[in-house]
Amino acid sequence: MRKTISIDEIIRDIYVSPSKLAIKLARKYRYLPYMIERYIRVLGVRETTKLLEAFEKPLAPVIRTNIVLIKPEKLTERLENLGFKLESITWLPYAYRVVGAPGSPSIGSTHEYLKGLYYVHKDAAALLPPVLLINDDYEGDVLDMCAAPGGKATHLAQLIYGRGRVIANDLVLYRIKSLVGHVMRMRLNNIDVTWADARKLPSIMKRRFERILLDAPCSGEGTIMFDPGRKTRTTIKDLAVIVKRELELLVAALNMLEPGGILAYSTCSIAPEENEYVIYRLMMIRDDFEIVEPRNKLFEWSPWLTSYKNMDYPDDYMKCVRIWPHIHGMMGFTVCLLRKI
Repeated sequence: MRKTISIDEIIRDIYVSPSKLAIKLARKYRYLPYMIERYIRVLGVRETTKLLEAFEKPLAPVIRTNIVLIKPEKLTERLENLGFKLESITWLPYAYRVVGAPGSPSIGSTHEYLKGLYYVHKDAAALLPPVLLINDDYEGDVLDMCAAPGGKATHLAQLIYGRGRVIANDLVLYRIKSLVGHVMRMRLNNIDVTWADARKLPSIMKRRFERILLDAPCSGEGTIMFDPGRKTRTTIKDLAVIVKRELELLVAALNMLEPGGILAYSTCSIAPEENEYVIYRLMMIRDDFEIVEPRNKLFEWSPWLTSYKNMDYPDDYMKCVRIWPHIHGMMGFTVCLLRKI
């Protein structure tokens, strides 16, 4: 089996020639044309327009209760007394969407926030990977390979508090500063922070894990509602470089996973190149993993694509999670669970 793939080969695989309609929509909504062409191929014209309109609408932030320090009902009572209006996330009982706020303080500057009683997420989709990765009765450590700024690492730490530790790794120092700040603020003493290129972790860290989270650095194409600059930031070549890095990170993650262990691969991108294509390429160089279905269907998410362009993907992709902004009212997001065999 081939162990490497070149940037040029990736570009050949992922390149699409934009149609006149894609170019027209790209001008109207201010996107790179290849992105619109891809949406049309996956969704059709009508659904593509709905997606583009969804990206134009802001999303309310979401808070996650630090259940190590406070019960959800106590936190909501305190915040509502301050003038915040909270809406329950039906599939996660300790998380709430902030649908109303007073003029002051902001949700990220209350005394409750500074005391570490909750974490502020841009959106509820980011809550999925830890919940899908960790069983209620799981005991053991978890590796978060690309952990900063800390939303998922602190969530994992809550879920295994008293039963295991989180090794929270990242490469970017200014992001690690945010990670350490959240760990200290939330008083989670079961998190160890490390600084390394996650692709080199198998040779640096002489141990293996039963649970690994790889929330991979990606194009962020699912977060356009928060950062409109992502409409034009990632060229085809840029995307190919990101894809290659994601594949290298997955190889490193599998090398650190115990046989029978579970790896959660997630991105805040709706690009099939960063999700379906990456796992497809991983299957071409590794045969020691299988896709597994999440144990709980928390809500009616969409499955991964089983074909795109001239590539047919395995039926097991139906087990993976895809969040579409225009369908689910959240940012674009994906999760795929892999078991090492």
